[in-house]
Amino acid sequence: MPDSDDLIMFCKRDKGYVELMIHAYELFSRAYGLVMNKGKYDIYFNGVSEGIMADIEALSGMKMGGIPFRYLGMTVSPKRLSVMDCNCLVEKFVERIRGLGTRKISYAGRLVLITSVLHTLHSYWARIFILPKTVIHRIDAICRKFLWHGKETKESPALVAWDIICRPKKHGGLGLKNLDGYKWLQPALANVRWAPWVRIKLMLPKHKFFAWLVTQQRLLTHDRLVKMQIISENQCYLCGLHEESHKHLFFERVYSSQCLCLISLWVGVQIPEQNVVQWWLSLRDRSLLKKQVIATVVCSLIYYIWECRNKCRIENIIIRPEVLCKRLKSQIGDRLRCINIVSKCRATTVWMEGLQ
Repeated sequence: MPDSDDLIMFCKRDKGYVELMIHAYELFSRAYGLVMNKGKYDIYFNGVSEGIMADIEALSGMKMGGIPFRYLGMTVSPKRLSVMDCNCLVEKFVERIRGLGTRKISYAGRLVLITSVLHTLHSYWARIFILPKTVIHRIDAICRKFLWHGKETKESPALVAWDIICRPKKHGGLGLKNLDGYKWLQPALANVRWAPWVRIKLMLPKHKFFAWLVTQQRLLTHDRLVKMQIISENQCYLCGLHEESHKHLFFERVYSSQCLCLISLWVGVQIPEQNVVQWWLSLRDRSLLKKQVIATVVCSLIYYIWECRNKCRIENIIIRPEVLCKRLKSQIGDRLRCINIVSKCRATTVWMEGLQ
């Protein structure tokens, strides 16, 4: 018998047990001053004859409810839940996304919301019920649309396949939980060399997510848009001479090379224009903290170069490399002061103070 305060009482299908339960509740009411409002109670039966149901209903003064019923926001049923029984769960996902989708949130912010809000809601149900596979696929589709578009209804291709996103970070994914429990039957995946970059906490989340997109080569550069037959001309906005691609933007062209040179002078380390990740992994004479700061600087530079490219595309304005690097230095300095990381190595401490 559940009431409005989310209380359920169970007893055997016998009038004597029902009388004892009601008597115990009345004693509780007199002791604590909480009076039963029978109009808010429902009584449920399972495997009981109609005669006994009518007698118990008359004895208790409560109305008979139907199964399944709602309890603590969930559907309670003696049978396995059907897709229709789980519609309320899907509706909750949609309501949460509509409340979140009205805000301007980056990809990294949406990823955090999926992990902390949407998947938590799924886990609350999944700990109690076995959800139909159709419902799990619908929830995955809602999360996927929210990640890439900020809405649950927009239909367009995603930048990266959902299975890749759900891979562990060491295997090149983002570590998002895969709701389909059978995915663990997939063959073992190889580790990726740039996986340590994804785990660096010093990076801004949006810069980290963007750097991950670059490693996947999934930015909407001109060479990809030409292949998709969205545009016909493949020309870089910043140089106006060469074809635009991931390799061209990071860091084969003159503009990005100049930015990389200025940043190398600032950090006191010569960062190569090609195979940056491989070079970073080969650094043996640098402390771990210093390597993390260098990786953070490189990822921030990649983000700002793409931002400058989009500004040129929309407003036809090219930001000079000196201005871009000045902005990057300010952001990195603020980040280091905010986190206030202390190194045991005196040389690294002095180097970091110079960056601030």
